[in-house]
Amino acid sequence: MSPEVVKLDPHRAGQAELAEYVRIRQANADPEDDELDFDSVVARMRNPFPGLGDAAYWLVRNENGVVGLAYLRLPEDENSHMALTEVVVDPEHRRQGIGTAVLRALLPEMRARARRVVEGWLVVQDSPGDRWAKSLGFRTVRTVVRMGLEIADADRSRWEVRTPEGYRLERWVGAVPEGLLAPYAEARSAIHDAPTGQTEFRQPDWTPERIREGEAEARGQGVEQRVVVALHGDAVVGLTEVIRLPRRPDEYYQGDTAVLAAHRGRRIGLWLKGEMARWLVADRPGLQRITTATESDNEHMIRVNREMGFHTVRSVLVLAQDISALGG
Repeated sequence: MSPEVVKLDPHRAGQAELAEYVRIRQANADPEDDELDFDSVVARMRNPFPGLGDAAYWLVRNENGVVGLAYLRLPEDENSHMALTEVVVDPEHRRQGIGTAVLRALLPEMRARARRVVEGWLVVQDSPGDRWAKSLGFRTVRTVVRMGLEIADADRSRWEVRTPEGYRLERWVGAVPEGLLAPYAEARSAIHDAPTGQTEFRQPDWTPERIREGEAEARGQGVEQRVVVALHGDAVVGLTEVIRLPRRPDEYYQGDTAVLAAHRGRRIGLWLKGEMARWLVADRPGLQRITTATESDNEHMIRVNREMGFHTVRSVLVLAQDISALGG
């Protein structure tokens, strides 16, 4: 019997359906993921990570009941040719072709949205998911180092970085001050030269309009965004950004950190990150950790993170395959 792949609306689904989704998640638990209780998983479904387009979910059933799940993101703009997906099968029902059947069941939706490439993110190397994807011709296009800074154990003296001569700081929560909007958009484009492996996922071409759109999306999802920038004269020459998701009030996720090429070599990135950490600790007494993910080839940023006191949690993979090669 071929598995039945049934769409799941996390806002309208009943308790029983949501509980089945959570059960499959828990059965395939990442030891580093502490958000696997019912409320956390459902909150994650209802408020997916911002900036990656529409999110969709499915339950997978056969004669044994619910045996798997699927998750799909459909980015837009620079990444409108891509689909980001995850297929999870209950460990007791693996090696029966279920995962492959589910992936192929999602292909019509990907093709209807003109997607040409599918990527799977944060796949643990040599895990069952990695081996399954490789059997379908997926290739590793990026290796990412996940890192964490535990506030209780941190040596906060590492965050005290001398202000580089000729520079000053500005910071804000939420919306960029209007007078800094254009130079901030220009500076955010500096992240484009950071290593990203062979993934086809591209950082946005930041314009003032897109900055404001991103801020509006974050507000709509209850996401708190904080930014610290370095100014040289009137120009924004460096930045670091964190976000806090509503389901994780005790944790901030470190997003972009970028310094314009002409201003590198002055420890501006470390200075900005140190200022951000001090600000967060002073403003959020309940803060437990800051987490980040960095391309494994980005030796400079990994070194900066270690100077801050981040430790490596694990390395994970981004896997990709052309949709045309997957049949269906």
